[in-house]
Amino acid sequence: HYTLSARANRAALFIMLYRGYPLLQLPFQLLNGLLEIDEQLSTWRHRHMNMVHRMIGTRIGTGGSTGKDYLKAAADKHYIFKEIAQLTSFLIERRKLPALPKAVERKLGFSV
Repeated sequence: HYTLSARANRAALFIMLYRGYPLLQLPFQLLNGLLEIDEQLSTWRHRHMNMVHRMIGTRIGTGGSTGKDYLKAAADKHYIFKEIAQLTSFLIERRKLPALPKAVERKLGFSV
């Protein structure tokens, strides 16, 4: 099981909080894309679970599992980018964000 380092978590949170800066827009789109992948996989798992339930009901599945119950438990637990999704708990309103130092602001802006 892979987990992000504390530094990577802080960097991802920084990107999410200050995504309005030009230099952070592409990294934010990447993070958002990863969350979208997780969401799409979750949707697929849910649809697969429903299909299995329609096809075999509660009989034992091909993997020796109880079919729908096993798939539901797996769908609820298997998220690839769970740590990134959990970072949204730390987001605050933009108007309440602390101002960045001017030197950092310049580096994150457009170069002229």
